[in-house]
Amino acid sequence: MFDLASGPRRGRKGFTLIELLVVIAIIAILIGLLLPAVQKVREAASRMKCTNNLKQMGLAIHNYHDVNDYFPRARPSLNTQGQIGGGYTYGYIYDPAVWPVPADSIGSWIFRILPYMEQENVARPILSAQNAAQYNPEWTKLNNQDVAFIHCPSDTRTKNGTTSILTGYLGVTGSDEREGSDATNGIFAVNTWQLQRPRPTIRMSSVTDGLSNTLMIGERPPASDLFWGWWMYSDSDNILAYPNRETFTVSGCKPPEYFRADRISNRTSACHYWSVHPGGGNWLLGDGSVRFFSYGAATTTLVDMSSANGGEVVRNQ
Repeated sequence: MFDLASGPRRGRKGFTLIELLVVIAIIAILIGLLLPAVQKVREAASRMKCTNNLKQMGLAIHNYHDVNDYFPRARPSLNTQGQIGGGYTYGYIYDPAVWPVPADSIGSWIFRILPYMEQENVARPILSAQNAAQYNPEWTKLNNQDVAFIHCPSDTRTKNGTTSILTGYLGVTGSDEREGSDATNGIFAVNTWQLQRPRPTIRMSSVTDGLSNTLMIGERPPASDLFWGWWMYSDSDNILAYPNRETFTVSGCKPPEYFRADRISNRTSACHYWSVHPGGGNWLLGDGSVRFFSYGAATTTLVDMSSANGGEVVRNQ
């Protein structure tokens, strides 16, 4: 518009302070509304990836069974004479006098399924070692080798500084644990904590309760100090009874420990199964399927399903 008295009228530039504050407030409200939705989408994706990790493990365990006619042992086996060679000297090897060391005599059940997860190249160097001098550096290297499928993506912690890669997936040893590390009736049964006892051989035919009614693997993130959860080791790192009656895992465990919500910052969260997923956690069953159980199933359904041959009628949560 043109003003004859004053010339062209200039338009106003910019916002007033009040208008700017209103815009900022609107943006803040929109972000507040969108953030929970974004977090839900992100958690849904992480939970799906976690489910897929467990399914891949289940397929590998079944393939292992097809080849060996038994499930991977929770602990390393003894030598052919039923005697211990060097104990834990070389990282859970029970027969270090035999070179190369058999896969059954090294580390965890996770290590034993590597070739069935298309990770044979990860396991090959240590299985090819011809003496302790060759083996020791390979053990250190393997212990720090990151293997993607052993982590729940909802828990972003993977490495304990300089010591070990961690896992949040634990094999279920059974429901009849008495003193700790001695459950006898699960797919990953250990039978006894005494090292001199032969390791049990669990076959599909041993699971008389039915593979679809038996727990195989559950979730338990490493606690704040990241002490338990080393994937290449065994007891309390990647196997646990249900309910758990271990007392040496962490000071403060109060057995029997059931599936319940917890926090990573709580050291005693290492005493029991739980997950960082809201409301419950993923469990791999013996048939290779994965189910999400809420914490309401802790003292009913999950107790019934943790044994392989107890004959329990599975109760609903």
